[in-house]
Amino acid sequence: MTLLSKTIIAMVAALTSLFILKPPPAPTAQDLAPKHAEIFEGYASPVIPTTTLKTALNACERVYEMARYVGWDESQLTTLIAVAQRESRCKPDAFNKADTVGQSYGTLQINDFWCLPSRYYKQGYMQALGLLDTCQDLFDLETNLRAGLAIYRYSNGWRAWGGK
Repeated sequence: MTLLSKTIIAMVAALTSLFILKPPPAPTAQDLAPKHAEIFEGYASPVIPTTTLKTALNACERVYEMARYVGWDESQLTTLIAVAQRESRCKPDAFNKADTVGQSYGTLQINDFWCLPSRYYKQGYMQALGLLDTCQDLFDLETNLRAGLAIYRYSNGWRAWGGK
């Protein structure tokens, strides 16, 4: 059974338990009341948050340049940036403590599965390769991209990130 099918089954079970086994409460008067009392003024010019977009682009540009430096194949850089944008918005300090497998670190959201001790690797797979000392090292952009490249090669592609 693949990770995707397990995830779908878990989501269906969760939704079933939420809505079938325990019906949602009836809406209160406050829930039914209008949310906004004032009238919308649609003629005002919109405020476009340029700093967020600019910051995201700069972060992804740094990922692109570092990935080239680390040794990612040019043909995979576009996909790499798409994965980094989806996983972390290209932020090296991204952290997900509630991932389905454990915790995920850094730009490529590498699961701690790769850096924790296992029955096959006493210190961890990434430590056995000499890429890092602890999972915390994955917050460094260069280390994260090197570890991601090792996982990409180990998985023969993007399977570790849900791709082919």
